[in-house]
Amino acid sequence: MNSVRVRGNPVRYVQVVTSFRCLVVAAVLSWALVTAAAASGQMQSPPVAGAPTQEPGAPRAEPPPAFARLCVRCHASTKIVEGRRSRSQWGEVLDQMVARGATGSDEDFNIVMEFLVSEYGRVSVNSAPAEELAQVLHLDPKEADAIVEYRKSRGPFADFDALIAMPGAPVEALRKRRDAIVF
Repeated sequence: MNSVRVRGNPVRYVQVVTSFRCLVVAAVLSWALVTAAAASGQMQSPPVAGAPTQEPGAPRAEPPPAFARLCVRCHASTKIVEGRRSRSQWGEVLDQMVARGATGSDEDFNIVMEFLVSEYGRVSVNSAPAEELAQVLHLDPKEADAIVEYRKSRGPFADFDALIAMPGAPVEALRKRRDAIVF
């Protein structure tokens, strides 16, 4: 047994191996409980940091076949869409893919770009054009135009509450895509 002096008093420790075994057993039991709870549906996995959250009632579109041909061939789709990005950031991701050897037609890359922006895009309601607001936030073109006109006449939106307080704001649609909105 090892002993250590703490404030002048000798303290004896049980063998380190025994403590380590207890920790291993506790870790295995914890893992087994969490696994069993997750398998039974009683527990949900915590969200991945930076992953886009999906509001209830906001179904994601099915990825186009071009997405599988260009992206999933090299890495998991969950890795691709770990977080929301602006149109320009998605463009940089696709440029990096090409630099690393991804091949496909211009049409395939355009399809993938539009899918990523629409389903995993991020948009600034204070600077984006109406077309981009409509695409990312899944708004009717008239709703997106109204947001642009309102910000032009009244100035930028301070936050989400100011956005949904706008007269005629498509509140439910905006709530479904709240995680895609930046100010």
